[in-house]
Amino acid sequence: MQHSNGTVIVTDHGFPSIQRQREIIESAGFSLQEARPICRTEDEIIERCQSADVLLVQWAPVGKKVLQALPRVRCIVRYGVGVDNFDLDAARELNVVAANVPDYCLEEVSDHALSMILILVRRMPQDNAQIRRGEWGIGKFLPIRACSDLTLGLFGFGAIGRRVAAKARAFGFSIIASDPGVADSVFEEHHVTRVDFAHLLQASDVLSLHAPLLPQTRHIINRESLAAMKPGALLINTARGPLVNEADLVEALSSGHIAGAGLDVFETEPLPKTSALLRFDNLLLTSHAASVSERAVVQLQVKAAELARDFLLGKRLYSALNSR
Repeated sequence: MQHSNGTVIVTDHGFPSIQRQREIIESAGFSLQEARPICRTEDEIIERCQSADVLLVQWAPVGKKVLQALPRVRCIVRYGVGVDNFDLDAARELNVVAANVPDYCLEEVSDHALSMILILVRRMPQDNAQIRRGEWGIGKFLPIRACSDLTLGLFGFGAIGRRVAAKARAFGFSIIASDPGVADSVFEEHHVTRVDFAHLLQASDVLSLHAPLLPQTRHIINRESLAAMKPGALLINTARGPLVNEADLVEALSSGHIAGAGLDVFETEPLPKTSALLRFDNLLLTSHAASVSERAVVQLQVKAAELARDFLLGKRLYSALNSR
């Protein structure tokens, strides 16, 4: 059933404007409002979004407290893939539809991960740092192995992991992956060898993380799992910062057991200026930028707004994370 006179409120966002969302929502006969200032806490959402039927959310937390205090809200849409800031159990319990944009930035994140892999395999961060110090020569960074002699391991084999595999194959990597939630047929279709997590750690020369943040994946890269990795292996994380215990990674980098890492996401963002990660030349750090391109940012806004509109039109949402 269509929701007449439906109101969508954007709780928070980092876009230059929300004009695209406004056009999509208002052209369907609904109202779009923007919380001002943006909401950063549950209390601020409750205070500023009383009239909402649908919330469009980027980073603000939407838990049971919000949903109980705003009984008019029947749908919450995340600008992005991850829904760490949504309480999905509470949404299900209170019959609130929660949705994300799962097909956002697939090419961008896989490109970013592969770029980090190639840059680290070729020891570019170390060489760049030493040249800036007035030094020269690649000898101290050896061995440097050919991509075609390396095994790339993927933890998580969803849409992004599959794209990393396809793109990395062009460089000659042998590719293995671990993901208990993906059918054997998907691995076979993409010509990727399925392994368990223990084997993934032991066999990967480069380990790239593409898993969601769940209770069972938080700090899955820790002292124990790092010790199980090959001496001289590389670690890439473009997924979620808390997949990696950063203190344990610092230890593994300091000992030389891990030869380098590429991190786009961190346990605390922005990365604190006091972080021990900043002292390593063999670390490639980017500021949660893997998802960014002009095309992806436009698509994100459009798809999120279309989900809000479609809910108000009474349509079933393609990316609903719970049932109505």
